[in-house]
Amino acid sequence: MRRSCPALFSGLFSLALLAISFGGPAYANEAAVRWQSDDALYLAGAEILVKEAVESDLRASGESIVIADDAKIDGSAWLAGRRVVVDGRVDGDLDIRAQSVLLNGPINGDVSVWAVDVTLGPDTQIDGDFVYYSNAPADISAEAGIDGETEAHFFSEGEDISRAMPHDWRDGWEERRHGGRTLELTLPGVVVLALLAGLVSFVAPRWSESVQLAARGSPALAVFYGLVWMLGLPLVGIFAAFTIVGIPFAFLLMVLYGVVFLAGMVTAVLVIGRFIVSLFNMQFGDGSGQQLAVIAIGSVVLWAGAAAPLLGGFFWFASIALGIGAILIAGRVQYETL
Repeated sequence: MRRSCPALFSGLFSLALLAISFGGPAYANEAAVRWQSDDALYLAGAEILVKEAVESDLRASGESIVIADDAKIDGSAWLAGRRVVVDGRVDGDLDIRAQSVLLNGPINGDVSVWAVDVTLGPDTQIDGDFVYYSNAPADISAEAGIDGETEAHFFSEGEDISRAMPHDWRDGWEERRHGGRTLELTLPGVVVLALLAGLVSFVAPRWSESVQLAARGSPALAVFYGLVWMLGLPLVGIFAAFTIVGIPFAFLLMVLYGVVFLAGMVTAVLVIGRFIVSLFNMQFGDGSGQQLAVIAIGSVVLWAGAAAPLLGGFFWFASIALGIGAILIAGRVQYETL
């Protein structure tokens, strides 16, 4: 039963994250993961459709990414996917890593593209420079406008297609590392987390107990492991997306990241609830009643702590890191005892 937990999380993954982001704009049709910081919106999923205004930078990774013609990105955009279509307006710079790219909208900044096929439609208007790396010359409509320089590089020339990560992308992760708000935790999201925590507790009680013991026994180590996962895995995915062959691998990493992120949130509910109940020596009847109280208390404390001013982001980030680290420690202990 313990080995079925990853499948359980995967099956409920999309539903849970949609509920966690409930109440916000419909930025994506099937987005698996959505993070919002002060400066950027982060999206990852299979089919991403941005059809409303984004009042910040946009960072998206997926199989298919479409910026609809009525969408407007107030900042810059960094997109990595198999197929990318940009029909809407981008007020800043645009960076794309994909297999197939179609541009057909106004971009106020510079555009850089790494792709196998590059097409510029008649409604394309690039105010800055256009630099692209591809297998062949881009298909540029005669009506497309490029005010800056156009620079083409072809893979057949043996050029190094990797380059430094865009600076504003690194800034987004730096902000998250220092406690910026990474995910909007709403009341429907808390309810979903509580339901998932209850489902895990009663379907896989031994696994639930093992992760709670791991967090209580080595909290500092659990937080460290969680931080390594949360900060390290996305960077690996980003670097993988810099090459065409690495895009599917980067997509899988982002999906895996989301699954573990959700598992960390559920585990954080159990760990926080158990800590509060044990700290104040609370008793709520039999075993089932006690576990329900642990879940309810943990959910409320996580919700209230994440909403707290100033330190709320830090509490939210540290709690999820603790939950992910507890899963990793419990998994290692289980592996070593096999």
